[in-house]
Amino acid sequence: MKKLIISLLGVFLLCGCSMVIPDNASSSSGKVYDDYNMSFTEKESDSSYAVNGSTYITLGNEDVRITRGGTYILEGTLNGSVIIEVSKSEDVQLVLNNVTINSADFAGIYIIEGDEITITLAEGTVNTITDSGEYVQIDDNDVDALIYSKADLIINGSGTLNLGSDYNHGIVSKDDLVITGGTFNIDVAGQGLRGKDCVKISEGNFTLITGKDAIKSDNEDDAYRGYVYISGGNFDIDSSADGIYGYNLVNIEGGTFDITTSKSTAASSFKAIKSTDSITISAGDFTINCADDGIHSDVSVLISAGSYNITASDDAIHGDATVTIEGGTLNLNAREGMEGTYITINDGNISISASDDGINAGQKVAAYTPTVEINGGNLTIVMGQGDTDGIDSNGYIYINGGTVDISGQSAFDYDLGAEHNGGTIIVNGSETNEISNQFGGGMQGMGGGFNHNH
Repeated sequence: MKKLIISLLGVFLLCGCSMVIPDNASSSSGKVYDDYNMSFTEKESDSSYAVNGSTYITLGNEDVRITRGGTYILEGTLNGSVIIEVSKSEDVQLVLNNVTINSADFAGIYIIEGDEITITLAEGTVNTITDSGEYVQIDDNDVDALIYSKADLIINGSGTLNLGSDYNHGIVSKDDLVITGGTFNIDVAGQGLRGKDCVKISEGNFTLITGKDAIKSDNEDDAYRGYVYISGGNFDIDSSADGIYGYNLVNIEGGTFDITTSKSTAASSFKAIKSTDSITISAGDFTINCADDGIHSDVSVLISAGSYNITASDDAIHGDATVTIEGGTLNLNAREGMEGTYITINDGNISISASDDGINAGQKVAAYTPTVEINGGNLTIVMGQGDTDGIDSNGYIYINGGTVDISGQSAFDYDLGAEHNGGTIIVNGSETNEISNQFGGGMQGMGGGFNHNH
């Protein structure tokens, strides 16, 4: 947390050179979010089905094999599997109408091939799929979920789906997984919901108890796949790994989230919301209690609105490159409230209680100079006792607007410089115009003495 001033700093000052901060306004990942498919088609949301012309199947003790496109209405109890294999140009709608599937050693629903496969949870129904052991494979595919699809999978309707497994995952699609309705009670040893190319959810009620990631999309090979998009729904997640993980992107535009993560031997990461690239959240209500970071990106985090109550064993919000807060109400209780290389706060009501640093800008990536820039909002930081700082930067601190209220032994610590250009600073109850330096070696109040681009 405490840092030595870079020895070259004095050399720059003696020779009259100015310190230059790289252009921190450039894009972190270079990706355009519009290139992702973050919408829902009418077909995906339409859970209606025609009784006339549909095929009724009363389940029994033999596997059901569907080899032609169409609508199939399933009823009763099956001791076996439903296996769908149609041509790549054919669609299947599978209506679950109070179905119970007990599959001892294989998936309850296995989709080998098709164009789009839709599972509709009929209104007012309760449908249950369970297994009781490790799977015995029937072909070259490594089937490892109660519902396993090699094709795009859509789940809609207003019924209930209960999934339980002490061995395997809940729902896995090797392509897209799209959910537009239903109530899901999933208690599995593996992952809850996984779509390799994407997981998209617009509506539904989800109770996910998982031994591995609760919601996951992990395509690493295609730039605009491997993402999670959620625009609504209610999520109660208890995971022994990550709560929500999208390799390229997690984009949340609404919903209610209660996420708990706990450490286990089954995983090495226990973050509530995580991406290897970017996280954007523009709405939603979040209650997070996790054994790792609350919201974590290896590149950038952008929060523009929403309500957040985060208790984290490590960082509440972490972005290796950038963390940007445009608005929202954030109550953060963690080892560190926010951590990244360039942290920008433009608006919002933010309350931080931290045992290490309230806000910490460190050199996580080479493209940015460590900086904390506050342009607006209301920021309250309460620090624990000991070697702690309210705002700690390995580079610069700019306070240009808003209100910054810090209580603790050390309000600020920076290495390269600080500027108070506007806004209100309160330290331990007293208003001040000074950005005091805990270490005491920075260039506080330099004004134009160095060139900053931000």
